[in-house]
Amino acid sequence: MSNKAFSSSNQKAVIIDDEIDTCLLLGMVLKRFGIVSLRAHTLEEGLQKATDEQPTIIFLDNNLPDGIGIEQIKKFREKAPASRLVMITAMSGLRDRALLSGADGFVEKPLDMTKIEKIIV
Repeated sequence: MSNKAFSSSNQKAVIIDDEIDTCLLLGMVLKRFGIVSLRAHTLEEGLQKATDEQPTIIFLDNNLPDGIGIEQIKKFREKAPASRLVMITAMSGLRDRALLSGADGFVEKPLDMTKIEKIIV
């Protein structure tokens, strides 16, 4: 996990996942910490929101309808350089690759809310 400080005051998150339940669950947890969340269900939509909004944190799924999230980490880094990026995927074998590609964190699905909360605070 990165050392980047994360304070919930006036913070924004972009959740990029095609599973609506995952977006809603993450959104509820973020809301408890006073963090506004925006949802995107494709890489294209997520990259646009990350570029426009410059969120504090980006939650990026790996398997999306229009591509593979891990392959786009560098592009997210270019478009939203100050954002923390956390991969969320059921594919636990991608942890090292995600971190080497520039992700600040990695959380396996099904999501463990304790791990999510540790990332937020």
